[in-house]
Amino acid sequence: MLTATFMAAAAPYIGYGVGALLTYITAKKTLFTVGQNKEGLVSRFGKYVGAPKTSGLNWKIPFIDKLDTQVSTALTAIPAELETKTSDDQFIRLPIDIQFEVRDTAKFYYQSNNPTEQIKTIVSAAVRKSTSGKTFAEIYSLRQEISDNVKENVLDEIADYGIDIKRIVIDEPQADENVKSAYNRVKASEREKQAAENEAQAAYIKSVKAAEADKERNSLIGEGVKAFRKSVAESYIETRQSLIEAGVDEKAADAFMTEAMRLDTMRDAAEKGNVIIMDTAKGKAQNDNSMADVLAAMRVNGPK
Repeated sequence: MLTATFMAAAAPYIGYGVGALLTYITAKKTLFTVGQNKEGLVSRFGKYVGAPKTSGLNWKIPFIDKLDTQVSTALTAIPAELETKTSDDQFIRLPIDIQFEVRDTAKFYYQSNNPTEQIKTIVSAAVRKSTSGKTFAEIYSLRQEISDNVKENVLDEIADYGIDIKRIVIDEPQADENVKSAYNRVKASEREKQAAENEAQAAYIKSVKAAEADKERNSLIGEGVKAFRKSVAESYIETRQSLIEAGVDEKAADAFMTEAMRLDTMRDAAEKGNVIIMDTAKGKAQNDNSMADVLAAMRVNGPK
């Protein structure tokens, strides 16, 4: 009797509880949230039906639609490492960083069981193809060019997976420590050689400039000497002409000028100091007589 009474009194509450539970389950099967920079993939009886494009609270048909997964559309990086052999017979490791964005989340999720591994396989194959036939030094120095070529070659193939490749970064190739040491020694010797060539070129330029300066200076000195000699010669000519106009015989005038030039030469040489001058001029007595005749004629006639 008591049990029947209790059940009758509790029946409404049990109904409320069952209703609340059903409401909760229905809401849970209907509502779902999508994270920032993500898309939720919804299927109906195993068939893809859509992906909400907005983050936050979304809904689907309860018990019929299923949220398969959420795929990130933010920039994603996949690290990889490729082992390859160079044309100069060295085995190296190439660190690779693949940066991409998912453009078609349905293709990305449904068309491959493991899309990131597929991307790594495609990019690694393209990198191996681009580096084949290159030496260690060429791979080291042409990393950016190789990255650009690989990106261009894999764009269409990777687009089939709903992916947009942004960058493929190839880091410094890693070789055996002995190879690294030898490579560094070669680079150091090349830098020293370049420095020596630069120093030699600088020394050559200095010597050429010095020679050009000497040439210019000597040219100027020569022009000065030339002008000086011309002035002296003109002075001698004027003096000789004045003597002849004063009545001095031409031979005597010539002898006088010769003796005057000899004395001027001795004077200029003596000005240098520490010089012994030996006068070996022939006909010195004759020149002395000529000078005496010139002086006598000038005293008698005077200049004209």
